[in-house]
Amino acid sequence: RRVLFRSKGYYVKIPAGWKKAKKQKGIVYPQGVEVVMFVPKEIDLKHEIPETFITIYTKKLDTPIWIEDEMPDIRRSINQAGHRIMDKGKIQMGDVYSEWIVYHDKKTPALILEFYMVTDNSIFYKIQFSAPPEKFNIMRPSFEELKNSFKFRFSLF
Repeated sequence: RRVLFRSKGYYVKIPAGWKKAKKQKGIVYPQGVEVVMFVPKEIDLKHEIPETFITIYTKKLDTPIWIEDEMPDIRRSINQAGHRIMDKGKIQMGDVYSEWIVYHDKKTPALILEFYMVTDNSIFYKIQFSAPPEKFNIMRPSFEELKNSFKFRFSLF
């Protein structure tokens, strides 16, 4: 059974064994940022903080940007936070240019894979996958399934 999650500007297939997480109380995101989180189905968010999750952040930008121009600042910010960048690259997601980065968060600890995109109508997207280092490769196929199903929808936001 194909379970889709639809948002204003995109839709994705929720991987088998995963669910959309309800918005957590007490977590505040910057104004104008829409956040959707997916976690393994066995996670009870009332009693535990997920160590493995997929999050999609979207924001309508006031002024257009090119993600290629922003990536040096994003990488610098990751480094300044004390994280170690392990790999990076570029791909096309449909008609949209995307850059990705994998880094190690020693404090959590987690390996984090992030994809960054900006559409022609100035909507910023960040798709993030986070898992403990020993579970990263085991859980990554679920992330890849979601990422590969990501489709843009026309939206006026």
